[in-house]
Amino acid sequence: MKDIVIGAITNYTFDKISPWVNSLDRCGFDGIKILLCYNIDYNTVNELNKRNYVIFAFGKDETNKKLVYNKEYFSIVVERFYHMWHFLKSYPGEYRYIISTDVKDVIFQTNPSLWLENNIKDKKINVACESICYKDEEWGSHNLFKSFGPVIHDYCKNNLIYNAGTLAGSFNTMLDFFLNVYMVCQGAPSFIEGGGGPDQAAVNILLNMQPYKNITKFTMSEEGYAAQLGTTGPQVKNRFGAKLVEKSPILINNMVCTSDGKPFSIVHQYDRVPQWKEIIEKNYA
Repeated sequence: MKDIVIGAITNYTFDKISPWVNSLDRCGFDGIKILLCYNIDYNTVNELNKRNYVIFAFGKDETNKKLVYNKEYFSIVVERFYHMWHFLKSYPGEYRYIISTDVKDVIFQTNPSLWLENNIKDKKINVACESICYKDEEWGSHNLFKSFGPVIHDYCKNNLIYNAGTLAGSFNTMLDFFLNVYMVCQGAPSFIEGGGGPDQAAVNILLNMQPYKNITKFTMSEEGYAAQLGTTGPQVKNRFGAKLVEKSPILINNMVCTSDGKPFSIVHQYDRVPQWKEIIEKNYA
């Protein structure tokens, strides 16, 4: 069965997503490549079509030559979960894994399907650790508190943080998980003071509940699935220091690797590391 890689974009031209697209095209992934396109110009769509990407979209603006989503204010980080469920539940065919990632700040260094084949075993969901607990990461702690209040914050504050932008797992389980994330977010503000939305907090709350806590592979950074450079990159080494529960990624021959030199399959938040951003974008532009 084929796997699916899916992302969501709004108001991006192709140059903004070319590292994600080019890296996915080159990494050996041979499944279905899908982009949810909310407000995207036809030039970008045409380039994606030439590369055999599947486009999920909502409406057309022929005057301005754009695919459009006719909702003035919306949180893409929340609504993507509903729309991934909505489109994929009726998508024809049988599929093994869904790999859902952010787009603007993600690249694929190796085929993520192979990593899942070799590592997910009997689990149904795979999530990537940010190598730090909520109580020790100011942005995440604030986001959790503002999204769901002090009781939930206290309940989760000692937990490690798992990232919402690099999720993967079995097709049917992931569909239900996407819908659950969206529904949990309906009890939170769409936009959180200080940046972001409630999606990551919702993901982490659900992962701490049954049945998800028993069917999820909680993958540590050093296992090489996805580097979360917003918390583990060299640009924050002095800030987090001993609060990190793992060694930080390193750069070897222009590839982001675990501390023992194993290339990550996925690299997330590379644009937060100035000294690596230029190298990565040059490789995949």
